[in-house]
Amino acid sequence: MGIEAMQVGAVAHGSVRCAPEHFASRIVAGTPDVFSAPALGALVEKTAAEWMAQHLDEGQMTVGAQIVINHTAATPEGMEVTAEVQLVAVDGRRFDFAWTAHDGAEQVGHGTHQRFVVDRARFEGRLAAKLPGGR
Repeated sequence: MGIEAMQVGAVAHGSVRCAPEHFASRIVAGTPDVFSAPALGALVEKTAAEWMAQHLDEGQMTVGAQIVINHTAATPEGMEVTAEVQLVAVDGRRFDFAWTAHDGAEQVGHGTHQRFVVDRARFEGRLAAKLPGGR
């Protein structure tokens, strides 16, 4: 397929049901048992990455470089949170997304996300070089 198949304006959706592993209270003691901002970020990143993966050539992968999370409303356990990511710009290997998230009752977040297409072998080689002994 190739990255040229990813066109500005394309939209992808991803959802997750709010469960204890998503709770803010799992991250910061004393906070509520609601869908956390990090869980929201993970949903956005997963949605964008899985959509992009369908268009990559052999040996390519994507990495997240930036995410802006405006978490605007709480979501209790059992509700489904759905993220919509829209590709808004492409600059070479950089892909910029705008996103919104809803829980069925209201919008719970919005922001931006940026990903890069990279060569998997090169990425893994650079990562291995960071290890003691430069494996």
